[in-house]
Amino acid sequence: MKLVEELREFKPNYIIISGDGRNEFKILKELCREFNGQNKILWFPFTILSRKTGLKALDSVKTIPSLYALNSIIYIVDGDVFEGAADIQIKKYLQSIGIEVVDINPIQEALLIQCRFGNHDIILYCIISGPETFIEEEIAKLIELKLGVKIDLSGNRDRSWKENVRYKIKQVRKENQINLEQLMRSAGRNNLERAFPNICAVFRKIEEDFN
Repeated sequence: MKLVEELREFKPNYIIISGDGRNEFKILKELCREFNGQNKILWFPFTILSRKTGLKALDSVKTIPSLYALNSIIYIVDGDVFEGAADIQIKKYLQSIGIEVVDINPIQEALLIQCRFGNHDIILYCIISGPETFIEEEIAKLIELKLGVKIDLSGNRDRSWKENVRYKIKQVRKENQINLEQLMRSAGRNNLERAFPNICAVFRKIEEDFN
């Protein structure tokens, strides 16, 4: 797979919507290297889609098929957006904005949702980052697997806790003189799948769909 920010000569198979930014882009780009070569293009447009966060990022599901002739979407959202079952809340939100939910199937802790808006049948993958709070939990897991350093994730999972976890990750990387891309490239597919199980489960499913 190949992740791109700008299309240029590429014709994308999937578009990614997320309220997050560069860290997710880096993670997805490195994971794409592990899955089935360059023949599947995933488009992560930073500047074109409005940067809505949480469930509101799903608003673009209504416009993407007509604007970009793309009916296959990957939605990435932090786990702490949800209070209770993510599938129920995502379904309710989609229905509240006029999108018909046809079917929902779990892929580990990710979701595959078949939905419809107007005359468009849409495939929507929902990846819950963390999955409890945010994607830095998964980075911390990779650090433990690859570097043998366990980052303490205890505490009240508020904004201050998030900043503290980010700081701890940055300090470990600095001490080991390794950036995120280098860490992922040196980790091996097995460790990547253990650290980022939901993203990898979705990517495996995408591979199956295109084979």
